[in-house]
Amino acid sequence: MSNIAVFDLDYTLTIRGTWGRFVVKTVKYKPWLWLPLAFSAGFTQWRYKQGHLPRIRVKQAMMRWSMVGKSREVLEQLAKEFAETEVTHGLRPGAVKALEAHRAQGDVIIIASAAVDLIVSPIAKRLGIEHWVATDMKWESEKLAPEFASDNCYGPQKLLRLKQLLAESPELKQNNTHITMYTDSYSDIDILRFCDTSVAVNADRKLTKAAGDEGFELVDWGS
Repeated sequence: MSNIAVFDLDYTLTIRGTWGRFVVKTVKYKPWLWLPLAFSAGFTQWRYKQGHLPRIRVKQAMMRWSMVGKSREVLEQLAKEFAETEVTHGLRPGAVKALEAHRAQGDVIIIASAAVDLIVSPIAKRLGIEHWVATDMKWESEKLAPEFASDNCYGPQKLLRLKQLLAESPELKQNNTHITMYTDSYSDIDILRFCDTSVAVNADRKLTKAAGDEGFELVDWGS
């Protein structure tokens, strides 16, 4: 049985966040949408920070002005182009080395991300990664719906989705498998505590403190 390496995506594998930049890509040539998109995203983000809205509503607010109602074919092509650029130019140098090291050891690699499957899937494919969990978009008549098909794959929900993936795939059944988790964010504390080896990558302030308290490894993968 191979060991397992789980990687967060945004700011762990990638240098920058993916969602906002992909949203901008979808409206790049539609300047009449820039102002309502910026206002909607900013106002919803503020309400989320105040505790009045769940985090997923920020994604929904940005989708409303940029993607809802667009065809699956068009959005998947944009995501494929985005993934190609991201994998070519947007990965942390240390992330590339870690992926190569785990592949050399024959480990199974998983991406576990709160990003949407539209983005995660082509990035994973471009990296040769078969297994991933993400926030699932919903399609109606091959057009993007205004809501999601899953809960936001964030915090405790990300751990739940990872456990489901491990349970459902014969290749990933735990048994005596050693699981390593890499992430930049304290929001992944549940997975870090669940895994056998926990690595904080270019960690945020809260995760840096937790790493010291809980004995997680701290690494800098560059930018």
